[in-house]
Amino acid sequence: MISIDNVTMRFPIPRTLREVLRNPLARAESCTALEGANLLVERGDRVAVLGPNGAGKTTLLKLIGGLFLPTEGEIAINGLSTLRRNTAARRSVGFVMNEERSFFWRLTGRQNLMFFGALDNIFGNELKERVEEVIDVVGLEAFVDRPFSNYSSGMKQRLAMARGLLPDPEVLILDEPTRTLDPIACEELIELILKRIHSDAKKTLLIATHRFDEATRLCDRVMVISKGRIVSVDRLADLDARGDDLSRYYKSCLEKREEALA
Repeated sequence: MISIDNVTMRFPIPRTLREVLRNPLARAESCTALEGANLLVERGDRVAVLGPNGAGKTTLLKLIGGLFLPTEGEIAINGLSTLRRNTAARRSVGFVMNEERSFFWRLTGRQNLMFFGALDNIFGNELKERVEEVIDVVGLEAFVDRPFSNYSSGMKQRLAMARGLLPDPEVLILDEPTRTLDPIACEELIELILKRIHSDAKKTLLIATHRFDEATRLCDRVMVISKGRIVSVDRLADLDARGDDLSRYYKSCLEKREEALA
């Protein structure tokens, strides 16, 4: 489903005006956000992406989603390279950020979905039917005709989920989906993901999170990223078989990365 082959991502470091004036021909320096990443995700896998802030989690997810193109290496979704066939590869991936600032606050939830569906090249009756389907999946029937500005954090996250599901992607990427939610809204969203999105729709999930309980409930595999490297990928069932606690496993992975850099 997803193949990541020796992927490295570097970002240029912006130069100050003084630096440009002093040496206008100097080559800009860069920082490495991700280095030598290799990963294979099978259809139907649910992968928890764990790592400290700034470790490279969001960079990796945006690369998989085709929002970034790798500096080196290659990513393929369903056999389609995000470098050579980016548009086609992106059709298989839905991306849900944890903060959805791109919604139009004066529009209703339904109007927002109609707009973003058109951006996904869905039109006419197909778009109307698809909007109704995703509204039902995320449980927003009672609120979808209210202005987005009146939505609670939980409702905004549900609408973000609906938008990610509009093109019916085979892969759904969730970047810290419960971070801004209260405990009840968090529990409701977890149940939604488990019952309606994975079990019913059979989506392949990649979920970046800082919560071990969320990772163990939603996922069957865990990937740890630290300082731009994928440190480890393992199945939760194998951790259980070894009697290994996820928290202890995670800390051990981070310690190994620190030792490798020492």
